[in-house]
Amino acid sequence: MFDTKIQVSGRTVTLRAYTEKRLKALNEINVEISEFIRNNPTMIIDDVPKDKKVDWWMRKAAILWQAEPELGKSFFEDDDFESSKLKDTEDFFITRRLYL
Repeated sequence: MFDTKIQVSGRTVTLRAYTEKRLKALNEINVEISEFIRNNPTMIIDDVPKDKKVDWWMRKAAILWQAEPELGKSFFEDDDFESSKLKDTEDFFITRRLYL
């Protein structure tokens, strides 16, 4: 019915609709991130290996965004990747689940 589109690092992405399946997949990634943080309590965000962050970003984006053509790994590896927009999108996605 409504397509919500945003610009991320110069690309247009469409936000995917909320589904329980997508929420479950997103939660699985967040559990993985929480476990990594728990297992590395002295590590700061800047010390998290870039490939680990890129993997998490790509997996979350695959759940939350649709883009044509698809976003490749290099999109997320770029130092100009606007990861804060991925966070904003995740928050927006979760708030949409409140509708009954």
